[in-house]
Amino acid sequence: MAESDGFKDLLYSRGVIKKGHFLRLSGRHADYYIQCARLFEDADTGRRVGEALAALCGEWGAQLVLSAAVGGILPGYETARALNLPHLYCEKRDGVLTLRRDFVIPEGSRVLLVEDEVYTGQSIMEMREIVRALGARVAGTVCIVDKSMGQAPVPPPFAALHAIPVRSFQPASCPLCGAGETLVNQ
Repeated sequence: MAESDGFKDLLYSRGVIKKGHFLRLSGRHADYYIQCARLFEDADTGRRVGEALAALCGEWGAQLVLSAAVGGILPGYETARALNLPHLYCEKRDGVLTLRRDFVIPEGSRVLLVEDEVYTGQSIMEMREIVRALGARVAGTVCIVDKSMGQAPVPPPFAALHAIPVRSFQPASCPLCGAGETLVNQ
């Protein structure tokens, strides 16, 4: 499921990508809304997304997959399943991304990071720090949608199934507001 196989069309037809004027959780306004969870509403599409992500990184030598709750859990699981690797996930506790639930990353292991979408790269950098602190190594990072167009500070190897230039604005300087576009709270 690559771009040439109609992946972009799938993203739009499933309502994963919407163009407009959207209020982000940060309070900023954006010109696109991305909701990758829509790809996992049916098992077959979710499986195909995991296989496509696995195809991007199959040669990287990963020994386990790590993703971040909540958005990265399903793509992480499906990618791990396609690669026949264990899947762990981390989650926020007191505002910090941590490994919980008795999950263990063995020292020296090669860990594949999987996210649904990447914009600032913050969760990827937090997961990298978890992996490093446990004495393991990051094999690489894959995501469904790269909203940064390769500009997020994610060290290589890094691959995405689709890239789209999402712009965000402070409310006071939002050109979408200036154009009178209705703000949608997603």
